[in-house]
Amino acid sequence: MTTLALFALGILAGTVAHTFVDQRPKDNPYAALPKVEEPRVAHEVVEAIGKDEPETLAKLMPATMLTDLDTALQPIIDVRTTKFVGAVESEGRLLSAYVVTGKTTEGADIVVGFVLRVANDQVVGVN
Repeated sequence: MTTLALFALGILAGTVAHTFVDQRPKDNPYAALPKVEEPRVAHEVVEAIGKDEPETLAKLMPATMLTDLDTALQPIIDVRTTKFVGAVESEGRLLSAYVVTGKTTEGADIVVGFVLRVANDQVVGVN
């Protein structure tokens, strides 16, 4: 009987101690950015990527950003699908995130993510 009483007392003491010692997660010190709809120009860029339309991409983005986009999509050489993940806004700048699936030169399936920076209804950067 004493063993069971000690066991029950230990569970009770552990539960009481846990309520005082365990703290809730701390609040995030960084404010969340407001989510927005997909920017039209970013949608057009990703649509051109999915349809393999280099002429359209050349009209939508300068050559330096096309190089950045090519780097972001490496090692994909054949795009199969594109997916919009989400967009946020901060001080008039939009970040629009995408996931692209495709094939590498070896024929392996791969998934790559990238972000388009949009300002004044133009793509101004690729990450």
